[in-house]
Amino acid sequence: MTFSSRPIEHSNAPIVALHSSVSNSGQWSQLKADFDGRFDVYAFDLPGCGRAPLTGDASLNGAACSAAPVIREIEKFGRAVHLVGHSNGGGVAIKVALTRPDLVKSLALYEPATFHFLENGDSTDKSLFQQIQKVAALVTAAAEDDDTSAGLERFLDFWNGAGFWDRLLLASKQTFAGAISSIRADFANGFAETWELADLSILKMPVLVMTGLESPELTQRVAVAIAKALPAARIALLPELGHMAPIFQPEWVNSRIFEHVASAERPTATCSWPSLVAA
Repeated sequence: MTFSSRPIEHSNAPIVALHSSVSNSGQWSQLKADFDGRFDVYAFDLPGCGRAPLTGDASLNGAACSAAPVIREIEKFGRAVHLVGHSNGGGVAIKVALTRPDLVKSLALYEPATFHFLENGDSTDKSLFQQIQKVAALVTAAAEDDDTSAGLERFLDFWNGAGFWDRLLLASKQTFAGAISSIRADFANGFAETWELADLSILKMPVLVMTGLESPELTQRVAVAIAKALPAARIALLPELGHMAPIFQPEWVNSRIFEHVASAERPTATCSWPSLVAA
């Protein structure tokens, strides 16, 4: 699915937004509304998600299998874009930027789900990596035992807090159950990634990395590590927000994204400042 907004003529680079796991392009509908008339917003259903998913490239490993079709879509614009990504979409966005930095004018990442580099980190990193491995293993085991509810309960409660699954309506649980295959694929692709933090040094575009202070320690640690590794990154630590804030509290996240992409379009270095003369 692709959506856009072109109510008036402008020259801003378009925004391409990539959604999280167990989601689809529709999670960015508020972003589209908020940016109406200022930026064209495009959102794609990543492979295995939504009603009109992009076709993944099974010949590639890791996040590249999802990044490849996104790159093909961006190439159609004929210009670099502002790339936005949340969770798994953030991991795909990083892979797009590493593969084709010429296509990315700026990056805005909300807690990118890129956990692979923790495996070779310090003791805290390794402990957190084992934590997310256990979540992935429970999802896989539950799917293989045809008990999707058990796997999804562990998965959704990890990201949203204990009791989230129990509070869902039956219809929502059934919808989530249909996404378990894509969850497994996202985990497998994420764990198969091989880039290291040092590799991010090639990304010279402006980057905003956001993390919620109510999010799991895992995602906060990953976000901070990525922000430190990027040469032109800023990090936003957002109080009272969790991992799913782009969906549940978009007003707080979208305003940050707008400030970021607007400053990338009109950097202060290009502004003409009036000369001040003392009286």
